[in-house]
Amino acid sequence: MINQISDITNKINNNIPFAFSRWGDGEWYNVFKHSGQNCDGNIYYEDLGDALLDIVSTKQDYYLGTQTLIQWSAQQAAKFDQDWGDADVMHRASEKGELQPLIDCLKDKKVIYIGNDSFEKLSFIDVLIEIPYNNIWLQKEDLMNALTSTFDNEHKIYCFSAGMATNVFIHQAWNLDKTNTYLDVGSVFDPYVGRNTRSYHNRIKKGNL
Repeated sequence: MINQISDITNKINNNIPFAFSRWGDGEWYNVFKHSGQNCDGNIYYEDLGDALLDIVSTKQDYYLGTQTLIQWSAQQAAKFDQDWGDADVMHRASEKGELQPLIDCLKDKKVIYIGNDSFEKLSFIDVLIEIPYNNIWLQKEDLMNALTSTFDNEHKIYCFSAGMATNVFIHQAWNLDKTNTYLDVGSVFDPYVGRNTRSYHNRIKKGNL
């Protein structure tokens, strides 16, 4: 179970493969077939909701986290038999100026980042698999082909900033190759590339890193 930032950094530092997907309001809205889109402009696609429901309805052998501080999200998670951890450990560490241990351990690893072109600014990335800012679900096959083309015998860290579809990509990648680490970092690195996409981003003292 992932409940604090050290649960992530210890595994990365010790080359222990794992997967961690995060389930917030957007994922649950998609699961329960809400219409519209989330705060980032990612549309709630019906087939994405089906894929997310399939994942969460079966007990997984990797880590899942949900938003423990948002009651509605926690209530939805409780409907499914998973060992739920805390989806916001990285965001909370960032707000407290305690994200440096994660950045330090990523610098020492082979990091593949799945995200938009703004993340080119992150110094710890070895390969950026560039995706659009919104609705990568429409290009899911292309994305998975690009991702799996990087699989080899070397343990890599795959960081995902791909919206709600991230959970499906992590699930598929983990089941294809469990020798890598797949980490849903969401919007945690947005403020460090000049994009304040969440309200708490304005409170981060980026000079601490």
